[in-house]
Amino acid sequence: MNKLAIYFKQAWNLIKQEKLFSSIYIIGTGLSITIVMVLSIVFYLKLANIYPETNRDRLLIVKYGIEKSKDSDNMNAAALSYQTVETCFLNLKNAEAVTAIYNEWGSSDYYVQPAGSKEQVPVGVMYVDTAFWKVFPFRYVEGKSFTSADFQSGIPTAVIAESLAKRLFGTTEATGRQVSLNFRDYRVSGVVKDASFITSRVYAQLYIPYTIIPDYKGSFGIAGALGHMNVYILASSKKAVEKVKTEAIENLAKYSQTFPNVEFSVLGQPDRQWQTILRFSSNESPDFTKSLWQYGFVFLILLLIPAISLSGMTDSRMERRLAEMGVRRAFGAPTGALIRQIIYENFVFIFLGGLAGLIFSYLFVWLGRNWIMQIGQSFAAVPPEGVDVRLAPSMLLNFSVFGIALIVCFVLNLLSSLIPAWRASRREIIFSLNAKP
Repeated sequence: MNKLAIYFKQAWNLIKQEKLFSSIYIIGTGLSITIVMVLSIVFYLKLANIYPETNRDRLLIVKYGIEKSKDSDNMNAAALSYQTVETCFLNLKNAEAVTAIYNEWGSSDYYVQPAGSKEQVPVGVMYVDTAFWKVFPFRYVEGKSFTSADFQSGIPTAVIAESLAKRLFGTTEATGRQVSLNFRDYRVSGVVKDASFITSRVYAQLYIPYTIIPDYKGSFGIAGALGHMNVYILASSKKAVEKVKTEAIENLAKYSQTFPNVEFSVLGQPDRQWQTILRFSSNESPDFTKSLWQYGFVFLILLLIPAISLSGMTDSRMERRLAEMGVRRAFGAPTGALIRQIIYENFVFIFLGGLAGLIFSYLFVWLGRNWIMQIGQSFAAVPPEGVDVRLAPSMLLNFSVFGIALIVCFVLNLLSSLIPAWRASRREIIFSLNAKP
């Protein structure tokens, strides 16, 4: 521990002695780490348990299916029909809850009309069922979700977001009041804390039972297995996820056999959370292994390029310290000790650059939050007009992000300092002693 303190003290003295070099090194490191950290933060926000998607680690997702005719070249790809959802997913034994969200294709404009006002307030609407609130545990500010009786009967009720309640009524005490949506009245059953648009699959200001849609059980396609439903399955535990997936795949295989002239498939779904963000096409199954290797290669390149540049700067600094290294070796300092000293000293520079890079990446993500979350998805969800992507402090200031930053600093330190340290420690003692600082 005393040696580490000495190494860090020496590094700090070097920073004070070589201010220009140190500033360039730290800023360069910070900018390099910023690129890696921005991508890391984006993928963290897509994969971590974030309100209200707090169960991503045991969530399975089915976005769409595909029908291919065995007698012709006809093919259709879309979301699932209610019949498909009911037959294959609603009765899974190892699932805690299964929800289907009605997905409207095409653009639909929704406006609420505040009482006594001519203003038309644009809102986002989502059609859901009662299990939605189990799979995605929203926090209630007031009231509760619509009941099973409301859902089964198609009663026009709604759960609204806190921000909309304040805008319409000036308070969150909105339970029992009426909301006019496209000139149709809905009774408010509860008010929930707003979701961030980062969780775009569950983002809305009004949540309405999809049973109010007359044709919610409608289907299309060659066999009628396609429709408007996206499925989200919550496994009873993390260990049960694979059991649920296996059971769902078996149900789908049996269901597909009921269509004699049509091949129906969901292309390997249900997907885990990390898999669904890598699934870009609705008519072909992705190669997840290839995608992971590609992203890994990109991260490696983003580390190698700055590491090569920083390695050159470290090597230049070592050239100026050859005399010091020669004296230490002349007095019996082992090669390993010299290498460790250089790596530890360099880590101080990298660590300071990492802190700068972390700050830069936070600023970049914050300023570009309305478009940056489109990274890594082909059909990017664009925030509705007037909607700002909110980033709660807990989404960024957490041990996971800090851990990623520390690992990046450690790897970059090894890549940039190991070879210069080895070269400096292997120089002939007489050459080192005669070197000019």
